[in-house]
Amino acid sequence: MKYQCLKLRIDWGDLDLLGHVNNVAIVRYLQAGRVMYMEKVGLPAYVGMKTGPIEAATEIQFRKQLHFPGNVEVRTKVREVKNTSIILDHQIYDESGELAVSAMEVIVHFDFVNQTKIPLTDQLRQSIAAYSATLPEL
Repeated sequence: MKYQCLKLRIDWGDLDLLGHVNNVAIVRYLQAGRVMYMEKVGLPAYVGMKTGPIEAATEIQFRKQLHFPGNVEVRTKVREVKNTSIILDHQIYDESGELAVSAMEVIVHFDFVNQTKIPLTDQLRQSIAAYSATLPEL
C-alpha cells in the first residue's frame, strides 16, 4: 500500500492522567496527516476561504497505548474518491513499528458561502491520483 508518511514527536502535553497519549492528541496527529495530505493535493484549509475541505466523520480504533518520550509515524492514504468527498485511511505506528491506531476520515469538499457540499473538480481528482502515485510503497 502507498502511504504519505509524517513523523511526529510525542510531547509531554499529549499525555493524560494515566500516563499515556490522550485520545485528543491522537486526533491532532490525524489532523496533521490530513492537513499535510490536503495541502499536497491542492485542497488546503485556511481562514476566509470560500470553498475547501471540511471533516464530516472520523472513526478511530485504538490498538495500543502510546507513551512519552517517543515518536509516531502517521501514515495517510486515500481509500476512495467519491462525488463530493474523499475517504482517508490513517495508521499511526509507534517507534518500534507497531500499529497503535487505525482511523478513517470522510473529508467533504464544501462551499462555505452557500453552506453546502460541492463536487470534487476534475483537477483535484487528477492531483489526488498524481500525488498518490508518488507515495512510497509500505
